[in-house]
Amino acid sequence: MKKITTLLLLGISLVSFSQEKEKSKFVNDSLQCKKVNTNMYVGLGGQIQDLNIDTLLRSQGLAEIGTFLPELTAGINVFGEKFSADAELGVTYAKPERNGNETQYISYSARGRVHYNVVNKKSFAFTTGLNLAFTNSQLDIYSSSNVIDLNDLNPVSNSGHVSIKNKMFYVGPSASIYLFKGYKFPIRLNAGYEFGLSRGQWDTDYGSVINSVNERNNNRFVFGISLL
Repeated sequence: MKKITTLLLLGISLVSFSQEKEKSKFVNDSLQCKKVNTNMYVGLGGQIQDLNIDTLLRSQGLAEIGTFLPELTAGINVFGEKFSADAELGVTYAKPERNGNETQYISYSARGRVHYNVVNKKSFAFTTGLNLAFTNSQLDIYSSSNVIDLNDLNPVSNSGHVSIKNKMFYVGPSASIYLFKGYKFPIRLNAGYEFGLSRGQWDTDYGSVINSVNERNNNRFVFGISLL
């Protein structure tokens, strides 16, 4: 009888220990899920957009900027239990040439995203929400054979260079997929469609522009992959 009682007590102790272990594991998993992670990231992506200025360049036999522009990005990502957000800086660059003339285009974008975490697992997440962006662009058109004489810097004597710029504000939906979340090198795939809301008039710092065009309602598709 004494042996049976001892075995019963031992069994009850093992069951209690197992339950406490499972409870502890559940609490730890819940805390891990509720933890807010903050990561710096770098990425590579692209923009797909038909700029109105390309129509003028094409009509005058000049090199067009093009529909697709690669984009380098860097930013900070905050990922919580229900919501995630990030602040990002991006730069695009293109330098096509045609008929001895070059077109150099460079743009800088400040972008922010606020997403709801639709799926939030240990190693995978799917989020969707709002994308905001402000883009400052500069376009330089010049002859590749242009010569600048430093002994004659009079602007009247130096032609063959056009420099214009514009600014745009965008807003639209976006979605992200997080892969290998919780591992050493998680990655994020992001895609969004941005609606151009501002006028985006092409202007210059070096005089005045006539017969200008703007980029209002010129929307764009953006996508990228980031290493978190």
